[in-house]
Amino acid sequence: MHRYFPGQNSTLFALSVTGRDVKTAIIKIVRGRGASKRRRAPAIRKRFFVPAAKSAPAEEDGTQMERASQRRKVTPIRRATEHPEKLNLMRNFCLTTVNLGVAGLVKEFMEIKATSTPVAKLSKVAFDKNKDKNRYRDVFCIDGTRVVLQYPPGGNDYIHANYVGVRNNKRRFICTQAPKENTIEDFWRMVWQEKSKAIIMLCNVIECGKKKCEQYWPAIVDETMNFGNLTIRNVKMVEVEKIISVTRLNLSDGSYDLDVEHIAWRSWPDRGVPGNFLACFRLLQRVKDVECIVVHCSAGIGRTGTIVGLEVANQMFDHGEKVSMREIVQEMRKQRHGSVQTDIQYVYMHRCIVGLSENKKAVKRSEVRGFMQQFDQYAKARGAVGAR
Repeated sequence: MHRYFPGQNSTLFALSVTGRDVKTAIIKIVRGRGASKRRRAPAIRKRFFVPAAKSAPAEEDGTQMERASQRRKVTPIRRATEHPEKLNLMRNFCLTTVNLGVAGLVKEFMEIKATSTPVAKLSKVAFDKNKDKNRYRDVFCIDGTRVVLQYPPGGNDYIHANYVGVRNNKRRFICTQAPKENTIEDFWRMVWQEKSKAIIMLCNVIECGKKKCEQYWPAIVDETMNFGNLTIRNVKMVEVEKIISVTRLNLSDGSYDLDVEHIAWRSWPDRGVPGNFLACFRLLQRVKDVECIVVHCSAGIGRTGTIVGLEVANQMFDHGEKVSMREIVQEMRKQRHGSVQTDIQYVYMHRCIVGLSENKKAVKRSEVRGFMQQFDQYAKARGAVGAR
């Protein structure tokens, strides 16, 4: 007599039922079934991903949308809630900009230049007395707002630099020319004296084959440079964006230390504008808690005035104030003569606010598309746009 039991792979095994063979056979079949099941359902090995250490993601502020697509996507902690009044002010600014158009803004800038204080009426005694410390003969450092060097006592007190205020902080920014070979020590004296914890550099050492700035900071990690009583050491270098790099510097006089972030925007063309309209706000966000920020390009008025003017506008929006770029530039020029050097820079400031407003949903793309296209055509015709 034979009985059949299903085995592995549905094969039938015939067993002779005689005495204790039955018990032994059944045990083997049951064990075989268990082994078969174990072989058919192997354990799944889980793969674990351990992300590299990184800083906490920044709060969503409307400036992240334009980041390069190949970069890791920022996961916001939460979307910042903008005050309706601020969004309304931004919307009105954009609609006014659209109505003026690029041609209207260029005309407006020419009027600003025409009504700026004539050179003959400028008070610039220190500038005239220190010609060897001025990078350009026609970029003036006015006396009323100039930074007077007091460290160390007894030295020459002149540097081509002016304070530019933002709201209640009359010394929020120091706008200055790029250091010359004979003014590097003066530059670091100023940083030390003002206890500035951030330097924004908007030019390159060499531009279009010409030297526009000295290598005034140590470019290699752990490298040091000495100027007067001060030692500057490169602590760390980080590329925060494709176009922006940060160098952590430590200044010391032997008794005290000052940590400074040197932020370099590497692709902003002289007398031109970047091809990126939101990076400026991300840069400014990085230094929002710094009380005194040193900003320079080559002359310290064009690119420098543009970035400072954008911060002034942003602060006014934050405090519920109506923004007129015309009035902002006119006021800056009273503090740093010649601020915002070209019409394309002036139009670019408006384009940046329009881009920020769209990302914050203060305006729709359809409402500002025409102006954006005008700007692109204008900038392309001028050949004045740098890398994104």
